[in-house]
Amino acid sequence: MKLELTIDLQYVVTAIVIFLTVRWLLWKLKVGNYNTRYVFITGCDTGFGKLLAQRLDKLGCHVIAGCMTSSQCTELKKVCSNRLETVVMNVCDVKSIETARKHVEKFLPGDKSLWAIVNNAGISGNIAPTEWTSNESFKSVIEVNLLGVMYVAKEFLPLVRREKGRVINMASIMGRFAISTAGYSASKFGVEGFSDQLRRELYRAGVSVHLIEPGYFRTGIVEENHLALSMSKSFKESTPEVQKFYGKSYLQTTTERSTKALTLIMSSDLNKVINAYEHSITAKYPKTRYVVGWDSQILFRLLWNLPECISDFIVSRGMAVPEGAQ
Repeated sequence: MKLELTIDLQYVVTAIVIFLTVRWLLWKLKVGNYNTRYVFITGCDTGFGKLLAQRLDKLGCHVIAGCMTSSQCTELKKVCSNRLETVVMNVCDVKSIETARKHVEKFLPGDKSLWAIVNNAGISGNIAPTEWTSNESFKSVIEVNLLGVMYVAKEFLPLVRREKGRVINMASIMGRFAISTAGYSASKFGVEGFSDQLRRELYRAGVSVHLIEPGYFRTGIVEENHLALSMSKSFKESTPEVQKFYGKSYLQTTTERSTKALTLIMSSDLNKVINAYEHSITAKYPKTRYVVGWDSQILFRLLWNLPECISDFIVSRGMAVPEGAQ
C-alpha cells in the first residue's frame, strides 16, 4: 500500500512538472512580425503608458499613443521613432474617442487594422476614507478608470476584430482585494468584471482580452506626499459631523500609517509592469491575468484567498479607530 502511494505521488509530481514546463515554453513563444503590428495605447502622457509606447516603438511596432494634451504628444514624439503616431484624446469624452478612432483609421494602411488596444489611462482619485470623499470624486475616478475603458473598448473593437487581435485592460490588485479607497477599488473591480464579460463574449470571435493587475508602483498617481495632501484636504472639506466623529487624531494616525505602508511596499521598478504589458501584446499564448509586483504575488494573494473574517481582522488591525467609536 505504501509503495503504491509513493508511485502515485511520483506520477502526480511528474505530471505537474511537465505541465509547468510546457506552459512556460508556450509563454516564451512570440507572434513575431512586430513591424506589421499596430497598437493603440491610452494614457501615454506619463507613467506606464509612456514607457510602453517607447518599449513597443523600439521593438518595431507601429504605436498610436493617446495623450490628454498636444504638448504631451509632442514630448512623446521626441523620444520615439517616426513610426509612432499620437492623438489627443479624453477617455471620458465619447466624442473625443470617436474623433480618435477616425484619426487611427486614417493612420492604418488599407490592408491593416489594430493588433491591440491597451486601456492604460487611469487616475487614483481622492485618497481618503469614504465619508470624506465627495460625490464628484467618486464620479471622476469611475469615469476615467472604468467607463473610459468601456468606451474605448467598444469604439475600437471593430478595428481589433478585423485583425483578430487583443484588448489589454489595466486593472489593479485592488480589483481583487479592496484595501485602497472606495472609488478606486470600485472602478478596478468594475474593470475586472467588464473584462471577464468581454472576454467570454469575444471568445469565439478570435479576439482575446487580458488584464494587468499591478500592486503599488511609484508612478506619480500615488505617492506619499500626494496621499498626505489628499487626506488633509478631504478631512477639511468633510462635514462637521464627520470631522467630529473621526477626529484629528484619526487623520494624523491614518496618514502616518498609510505613508509608511506605501514606502514599505511601493516598487520603483516600473519595468515589471511594462514587461507584463509587452508579453500580453507580443506572446503567442498570452496570460489572461498578469499579477505584477511582490506585494500582489505574496501579500495580497494571501489576503484574497483567506476567509473574509480573517482577512478583515488582519487588515483592520492596522487601521486607526475613529474618536467617536472609542
